Amino acid sequence: MLRQQAIALGCALLLGAAIAFPAGLLLGSSGSGGGPEGRPASRSSGGFRAIYAPSIRDDPYFLEQQRQNVEALEQACRSSGEFCVEAQRVRRLLSDMEEGTP
Repeated sequence: MLRQQAIALGCALLLGAAIAFPAGLLLGSSGSGGGPEGRPASRSSGGFRAIYAPSIRDDPYFLEQQRQNVEALEQACRSSGEFCVEAQRVRRLLSDMEEGTP
């Protein structure tokens, strides 16, 4: 008898979850009290990256990530002798990018 009750309880929980999850999605996306739909969020001008900027060459975050990548390639070159040509080329490209030459 205890096993049948446990099975019935498990089935009831699964059925309840199967009904509650889609209902929660429908009610949550109905726009009641949520943010404005179809409009981008307004942001102040400070502290945010311009992710839709036409040129990433001036983005300090991008340049820092590229510096870290170059350093990782140079470390691989020093430790195992691999990726030395790639490290040299990328270092040159990064230097050109930081100087502003195309």
